[in-house]
Amino acid sequence: MTVGLDLAFAPGATLTVRHIGSEREPVLVVDGATGQVDALRAFAADQADFASATSVGSGYPGLLGTAPVAYVDAVVRAILPLIATHFTGHPVRPARARGNFSLVTTAPAALTADQRVPHVDTADRLQFATVHFLSPGNGDGTAFFRHRATGFETIDAARLPAYQAARADDPVPPPRYCLGMDDGFETIEIVPALPDRLLLYRAALLHSGWITTLPAQPDDPRHGRLTGNLFLQCRVDA
Repeated sequence: MTVGLDLAFAPGATLTVRHIGSEREPVLVVDGATGQVDALRAFAADQADFASATSVGSGYPGLLGTAPVAYVDAVVRAILPLIATHFTGHPVRPARARGNFSLVTTAPAALTADQRVPHVDTADRLQFATVHFLSPGNGDGTAFFRHRATGFETIDAARLPAYQAARADDPVPPPRYCLGMDDGFETIEIVPALPDRLLLYRAALLHSGWITTLPAQPDDPRHGRLTGNLFLQCRVDA
C-alpha cells in the first residue's frame, strides 16, 4: 500500500491555536489533518515493523513502528510554516527529523518511575513534536503540565539544572499513567484524541499521554492507541 500526501494538509483541515498555562506556550491543533487515517492505520497493521521502545533506547511505554517516508516528509512540510508563524516569528528549515508510529502497550503496574510523570523530549526550544491520533474509538489524548515546585511549564537548557534539583524532592508517583494528581505536577491543558487530529507543540513543553485505560488489544494497530509521531529540530533563517 502506498501512503502519500499531495497537499501539506488535507482540504478542509482546520487549525486551532491554544496558548496554554501561565507561559502561554502555543499548542496547535489541526483537525482533519490528512484525510488518510484508514490508510495510515492499515499501513501500520500490515507493513510497519514494530519493536519495543526500550530496544532503541526510548522511554516510550510501548512499541514504536516504521512510518511511511512520504507521510513523515509531508508532515514536516506542513508544519514548517506553522512553526515560523506561531513559534519563531522567522522562517525555519529542518535540521533533523524522525518520525514513527507508536502504540501504548505497557500496563500501569509495569511503568517505570519516569514513565509515571510528565516529561520533555528535549531542552532545545527549537525542537518540535507532533502527535497524530489515528485510532477510531479512543478519547484519551495528550496533556500538558506545570511542575509545582518550580512553576516551570517548559524546560530549556537554562532551567534544566534547577528543574532536576527540584525533582529530587518530588513524591514518588503511584503505578499509573500520569493524570496530574499528587505527583509534583498539575495539569494545565488536556487535548482529547480525535481521529486525524494532529497536535504541534514545542518539545520542551512538559507533557504526557493522557491515558485512562488501555485498549483490549493494545499491541494491534487496528485496535490499539495508535499515533503517528514526529520530532523535528529546526534552524531559524533570521
